[in-house]
Amino acid sequence: MLRSVGATLALAAAGCVAVAPDPAPLRGFAHLVSGEWTTTLDSGDVLRETWRWEPDGRSIRVHGVGNNPTNGTPWWEEQVFFVEKDRGEVRVKGSNAYRNGAFEGSVTFADGAAEASITITQDGDRRALVRRWRFDGPDRFETELLELIAGEGLVPLASWTYTRTR
Repeated sequence: MLRSVGATLALAAAGCVAVAPDPAPLRGFAHLVSGEWTTTLDSGDVLRETWRWEPDGRSIRVHGVGNNPTNGTPWWEEQVFFVEKDRGEVRVKGSNAYRNGAFEGSVTFADGAAEASITITQDGDRRALVRRWRFDGPDRFETELLELIAGEGLVPLASWTYTRTR
């Protein structure tokens, strides 16, 4: 389901017309589609995310950039949220710079919140993660990443607070 940025640009250049977004299945994330979202880490590094409707109008792409605070290398992450046609389930697929991470999972929404159950592969190792979002008005959200550890349950890995900056 993931398309490269180059493929998306090629579709646009070929004259494909974007259809009107259908926010119904992804309504829990639709308010994030505009502006730039930022969080400042304890190190002082800033992470930025942009949320955009894909040209199909039925999926949302998230592009994240920043610096890795432990070694200063560039950080990036791409995610696409979409509805799987067969089951009507909201899904996510993506990749990031940390240990060559590639992930996929399912997403559920509740009042003012969302949760993704994710399987990630990093340098050949598979891990079970949960990412949670809690929306605090139109211009702020908190997100946390947890790992499912056998015998321990969900163990917090990291949390961030993002605000819309433009």
